[in-house]
Amino acid sequence: MEEHINRILKLIPNIILLVRFNLAILPRLRSTYVTILVITVFVFGYICWKNGIPQTQSNWIAFTIGSVGGGVFGMLFGVICSIISILLMSSRNNGILGHHEYTLTDEGLHEKTSANEGVSKWAGVTKVKVTGPYLLFQIAGYLFHIVPARSFETKEQFSEFVSLSMEYWQNAHNKRVN
Repeated sequence: MEEHINRILKLIPNIILLVRFNLAILPRLRSTYVTILVITVFVFGYICWKNGIPQTQSNWIAFTIGSVGGGVFGMLFGVICSIISILLMSSRNNGILGHHEYTLTDEGLHEKTSANEGVSKWAGVTKVKVTGPYLLFQIAGYLFHIVPARSFETKEQFSEFVSLSMEYWQNAHNKRVN
């Protein structure tokens, strides 16, 4: 007999969850820092092109601070644009917001919403991990199924869901995660 947990997760149609998740995950992604670095290098190159190579220590410090500031500002601008785009595209009609029903089986993570129904096979799930109060199923680089712990009546139910998710994912990837 196939072991599974069928759990209806009530993701309240609220864009605040999406914003909070994006802000919580941002500092944990390596791509955030790579983006800042790339923008910083371009800003530094632009400053040097406009003003020439710095000749004094104070100019080097000013150019560096300006470049890093530009990198951080550029990243934040990109994040704001991304969040605005997520907010504009998210609705109950497309299945992003609203009630989700997830079923864990040895085949994969089954998702059912008012707009769609599908399965993400465990071998295709990039990562399963708990980050803060969320269980994350990473399907692709920036595509996640987010399961808030608050969707469960008890911490034990959430832990059981996490454990079974990890077990299925590890079996599909022949990995052990601490």
